[in-house]
Amino acid sequence: MLCAGLWPVENTESSYFYRHLPILIVLSGTFMFFGTLKFCLENLDNIKVLTKGLSPLGSFLLVAVKALMFFLYREQLRELNLNLESMFEEMLEKTHYRPVVLSPLLLIVYQIIKNISPKHYVLPYPATFSWIDGTPNIVYQAQFLFEIIFGWFVVSVTSGVDTIYGFYIFQMSGILRAMCFECEELGKSSKELDVILRNCIKRQILLLRCRDIIQNVYGPVVLCLILSSVIVLCALIFQMFQTEISIGKTVLFLIYGIMKMTQAFMYSWYGSILAVESEAFRRSVYCCGWYQDGDVERMKDVLFMLVQKPIVLTACQLFSISLDLFVKILNTSLSYYFLLQTFDENNDES
Repeated sequence: MLCAGLWPVENTESSYFYRHLPILIVLSGTFMFFGTLKFCLENLDNIKVLTKGLSPLGSFLLVAVKALMFFLYREQLRELNLNLESMFEEMLEKTHYRPVVLSPLLLIVYQIIKNISPKHYVLPYPATFSWIDGTPNIVYQAQFLFEIIFGWFVVSVTSGVDTIYGFYIFQMSGILRAMCFECEELGKSSKELDVILRNCIKRQILLLRCRDIIQNVYGPVVLCLILSSVIVLCALIFQMFQTEISIGKTVLFLIYGIMKMTQAFMYSWYGSILAVESEAFRRSVYCCGWYQDGDVERMKDVLFMLVQKPIVLTACQLFSISLDLFVKILNTSLSYYFLLQTFDENNDES
C-alpha cells in the first residue's frame, strides 16, 4: 500500500507526491475504464469479442474506486488504525491473553522473429483509443508503458486494500473475543465485574466508530466489487465454454476466475465473522452474572450493551456483507451467463 500511496501514515508532512499518488491511480483507472468501455461498445454486435473487454472493465473501475475511497477517507483511516492498534495492544499486554503484461510484448517479438508482415502491435489490455492506429510510433510506446505501470497499480492496490480490510476485521474480532473472555472468566467479584463492564462499554463505543469508518471506506468498494465480480465471472464463463480458446488461455481464465471468486468470498466471509463475534459478545454479557447482586448501575451498563445491535457491515446501506452475498454473486453470474448464451445463439441464427 505504501507503493500506491494508500497507507494512512501518521506523519502528516509526508511528501507531496505520496499524498497525491492515489489521484494518479484514480485518473489512470478511469482512463483505462473508458478505453475498455469504448472497446465493448464497438463490439456490442459480437458477444464473443465483447466478453473479452468485460473482464478487465469491472477490475479497472474497482481499482479506481478503492484508490478514491482511501484518498478521501485518509484521516478516518488513520483514526481507525490508532483505535484498533491501541485496543489490540492493550489486550495483548494482559498476561492472561498470551497462552499478464508480457503477452503483447512476446507477440511483437514473435512477429519480428518470424518476419510477419504487416505486424500487429497490440496493447496489454483490450481497450480502444483514438490515437492508437497500430503503428509502433512514440504514442504507442508511451501508451504501452502507461498500461504496464497501471498494471502494477492494479496489483498493489488490489492486494493492499483487500489485505488491510481483512486485517481490520481480524483486529475487531480479536478485541470482541477478548471482551467475551473477560466477561466469562474474569468477572468473579462484584467490583471486578463493574470495572470489566465499564471497559467493555468504552471499547464497544470505539468498535462502533471503527465499524462506521470501515463502512464509509469499504461500502462503495464492496458495491463495485459485487458489480465487477458478476461481470467478470459471467464473461470468463462465457469465454471458457462458448468460444474456441487454447488450453493455456482456459487455464489462465480459470485461475483468474478462482482469484475473483476468492476475493468476493473473503469480503463476504470477513463480514460474517465480525457479525458472529459481535453476537457472541452480547451473549457473554448477558450470561456474566450481572443480576446476582441487584446492582442498578450494573444493570444499566448491561442494558446499554444489550440494546446495541450486533456489528454488521453494510455496503452503502444496501447489502449486508455476509456469506449470503457471495452466494448471490455466484447465482447472478450464472444467470447473466445464460442470458449472454441466449443472445449469442440468436446472433448465430440471424
